Amino acid sequence: MHIPGTERHGEFVDSLKEFLNAQSAAPPQKLHCSQCGSVLRYLPAQFWLEGSEHEWNIWLPYCPHCQPLPVTKETFFA
Repeated sequence: MHIPGTERHGEFVDSLKEFLNAQSAAPPQKLHCSQCGSVLRYLPAQFWLEGSEHEWNIWLPYCPHCQPLPVTKETFFA
């Protein structure tokens, strides 16, 4: 039985996995805030896809000047 849209869903999941693989392998770079010019800092974040046993650890940039109180222990389910 063919379910319409399943090929596109599989392609999307594959693309998302490729993106997460690339981001988790990339080392944090020295970047500057586009608003104030401060050097960005990084917070570790974990991502996973429901139904998958794989998880990705990715460093997310934030500006210590424009975003002085980063959330560090919150969980977000999507």
